[in-house]
Amino acid sequence: MNILRNNRVQQLCCRWIATTRNTQTATTQNKQTSTAKDNKFIVEYLDQRQLIRVKGEDIIPFLQGLTTNDIRQLQSSHTGSLYTMFLNKAGRVLYDAIMYKAPTDSSTILIECDQEVCNELMRHLKLYRVRRKIQIDSIADELKVWCVFQAGGGGPTAVLPQMPVDNMDIINDPRLPDLGYRLIATADRTSEEISRLLKHLSNAKIEQSNDGNNYRLHRYTIGVAEGMKDMPPGKQFPLEANCDVLNGVSFNKGCYIGQELTARVYHTGVIRKRHMPLILKAPLAENSSFSVNNDAGVKVGNVLGCAETNGLALIRIEKALKSKELTIDGKPCSVEIPKWWPPLLLNNIMAREEA
Repeated sequence: MNILRNNRVQQLCCRWIATTRNTQTATTQNKQTSTAKDNKFIVEYLDQRQLIRVKGEDIIPFLQGLTTNDIRQLQSSHTGSLYTMFLNKAGRVLYDAIMYKAPTDSSTILIECDQEVCNELMRHLKLYRVRRKIQIDSIADELKVWCVFQAGGGGPTAVLPQMPVDNMDIINDPRLPDLGYRLIATADRTSEEISRLLKHLSNAKIEQSNDGNNYRLHRYTIGVAEGMKDMPPGKQFPLEANCDVLNGVSFNKGCYIGQELTARVYHTGVIRKRHMPLILKAPLAENSSFSVNNDAGVKVGNVLGCAETNGLALIRIEKALKSKELTIDGKPCSVEIPKWWPPLLLNNIMAREEA
């Protein structure tokens, strides 16, 4: 049986695979012949992200039972950060997080989370701490989170050293190369100081983010969610949020809260909805809910966020790809297949739908 019988789906899949290959080829060529124009970093202070310090001798087994990823990876000298999610007992996402190991203290892990749910996450951690001697504190007044990325995707053409530099840690984003770097800096550092230091380290042009070139827009362009606005607590499953493709879940680590359903969904392969980038004709109103409809007026997804004419949506993949036209509030739009999705992922989705 041909799993891509629908012509439109077949065309989209073939175009996506060809585009992915062309992008990979172009990326390799760009890295070999990068110019000064290519070597431009955008730096942005992430005021919506906050750090929690978790300290104690039992920190690894404690966090291992609460999150989707294998926290033991942070004990390796080659791993400085880890993407993970905290789930509820029903297997739905409560909080997304990036964890960092402290450079000089193996009993300390820093957890980066959405600023609006920081207190909730701390209560969640303390609830399961029980009698363990583990200290849990917000360090928002001590350290701040910044990001450094290159717009346009394809991974950075300029490289930053991953090491502590002048009271600042530079760490690869553990999800995708396209997302660039995370910087953990003392709270007194200014954007001008960080820009000067980055320019010295990379010999690249450094620019501040702006309305037309910022981290949220960059994330939506490549199709990556972050924080409670994109992933409201208790509303989505981790694999719908591409947690498996973003290096955020381990299927070999053993039990954790929400593990049973996550493992069952993964092994059955029934994941009909995922986060996908949206291309809009015009920006959507902020703080409003919108649905994505097909040409028959049937809902095929929900808009999670919008930045300029780029957005992010939780999409029923097969139904969206088979639609002749998609609309939001009566206005035409389109969805894109993320270039970082492995080809087998889409093939498995289509095979399940055709079966």
